[in-house]
Amino acid sequence: MTIDQDEAMQQDNGPVRRRTQDERSAATIDKLCDATISLIAEIGYANLTTTMIAERAGISRGAILHHFDSRTHLVKRATGGMWTSVVEAAAKIRADHQTGGLSADVFIQRAWSGLMTDTYVSVTIDMMTASRGDPDLRQHVEGWMRRMFSSYRCTAREVFGASGLSAHEAETLMLLVTSSLRGLRVGQMIESDPDMAQSSLALLADLIRFRLTGEANT
Repeated sequence: MTIDQDEAMQQDNGPVRRRTQDERSAATIDKLCDATISLIAEIGYANLTTTMIAERAGISRGAILHHFDSRTHLVKRATGGMWTSVVEAAAKIRADHQTGGLSADVFIQRAWSGLMTDTYVSVTIDMMTASRGDPDLRQHVEGWMRRMFSSYRCTAREVFGASGLSAHEAETLMLLVTSSLRGLRVGQMIESDPDMAQSSLALLADLIRFRLTGEANT
């Protein structure tokens, strides 16, 4: 469905304010970025074409060229947006912990659904591989990896440090947790087993609980 068709459907449902050109452009870019991320997750960056993106987004290829001068430019915008959402999810975890504290179980579930989604893990692994032979893309990917790891460490110091762990101990625990979650996501891509995934998350929550309090669920 094109942007114009979408507006026409809204008008059929009643009077609506006509969007400005900036709003229309932003909506187009969002559609292109969403399509780009979903396609990278499905077929990989190496197989991605602007024609595929246009078809998935329901937007003309000319619209892509209007907003982005190359496929790489679009991919950098799309992946940057995805990784921004991860940094924001980490910030939200810290904010919620400051407000009322998060239990180990809630923290793990929030990390699983906000920091280590299947799309994030799949696209990130693919982009790290693809960037090895492209200096410009590698700089983009490595820059975002540093930002995300910095947000993980900041979250660790905020959430785990409150229980008395040193900054080094808190960051080490976070590294273990995020590495485990990342590996679990990869395993679920190969052989999906939701019950096993939840059991693994419960064990990680027990690890955090024991490290912070010396107690675990029985």
